[in-house]
Amino acid sequence: MNEVDFLIVGQGLAGTLLAAELLAAGKSIGVIDADHQGAASAIAAGIVNPITGRRLVKSWMIDELLPIAIATYENQEKRLNKRFLWHSPIHRALNEPSEENLWTTRSGYEDNIAYLSPQLIPDSPEGMKPILARGVIKQTFRVDLPAYIRAWQAYFLEQKILQIDRFDYAALRIGNDQVAYKNTTAKKIIFCEGHQILQNPWFDFIPMVLAKGEVIILEIPSLDLEEIYKSKLTFVPLGANRFWVGATYEWKFEDDQPSEKGKTELMTKIEEDVKVPYTVLDHLSAIRPTIKDRRPVMGMHPENPNLLVFNGLGTKGASLGPFWAAAFARQLMNGDAIDASVHLNRFSPIRKEK
Repeated sequence: MNEVDFLIVGQGLAGTLLAAELLAAGKSIGVIDADHQGAASAIAAGIVNPITGRRLVKSWMIDELLPIAIATYENQEKRLNKRFLWHSPIHRALNEPSEENLWTTRSGYEDNIAYLSPQLIPDSPEGMKPILARGVIKQTFRVDLPAYIRAWQAYFLEQKILQIDRFDYAALRIGNDQVAYKNTTAKKIIFCEGHQILQNPWFDFIPMVLAKGEVIILEIPSLDLEEIYKSKLTFVPLGANRFWVGATYEWKFEDDQPSEKGKTELMTKIEEDVKVPYTVLDHLSAIRPTIKDRRPVMGMHPENPNLLVFNGLGTKGASLGPFWAAAFARQLMNGDAIDASVHLNRFSPIRKEK
């Protein structure tokens, strides 16, 4: 029987960040993952953007999140000898005078000075269709999340930490001071399952809002674009004239597979943005796990203290994840209090009739 301090279910972004924190603190862990099937982190662009939305609003907690995120990813790059952190400004298309006026106003706010450049760039990048101007968002970067997850997967496999398998809830045995799953015992089990948490019999009361996202990978040989460009869609340079382009938001869907509807929406917007020839290389999709109040969730089950959850990083996971994974790791090891804004106890379990 394999004995560990913590057993983590799910090796998406949440599970990977938490596992890395616990390992760095000298804790023993096991990880179970179904090879990222349907995981949002497997296709996400991993953009960290401090200013979001049409109204140019500063992201929740971004001043605290940014330094922790950068330090975390840089330290993990050194540990794994891999690169997945890329610094790049975001150039945002401004198509109307009202958008230009809003940018000029918001960039003068004291809270936004560090993030919004007051100087506008005339017109679009060469190869893109004309616009009025571009605004530059600073202190932005992206995490190559597929590369990040793969790098940690390889490390976990090498260390014999990871089991690639679909978790069987019926096989979990819950004791007073430990849990047992097949050939592993652990003091605690932590579910980091993304949207699969809705199938979890202990945490299915968490109000998860699912949104399907689809993206296109393009090759655009004559587009010389090094920065992230946000217009009708977001264009993220991947190197070698390849671009991640997305994404759609679909609230009603039948499965997590790429759809003709999603592709049509993407291709229509690509035609509105791009004026040079391109080739479609791939079409990808996944389900985003977002909590109703758009905050992460962490904590222990109200009736089974050996069962815990860390989930709901959502579309801002690349910025939220490092800060809250570190906070949850401190709670697990030292008993630090969990902030009320992300605590599981803000939701009440609803008992279901058997």
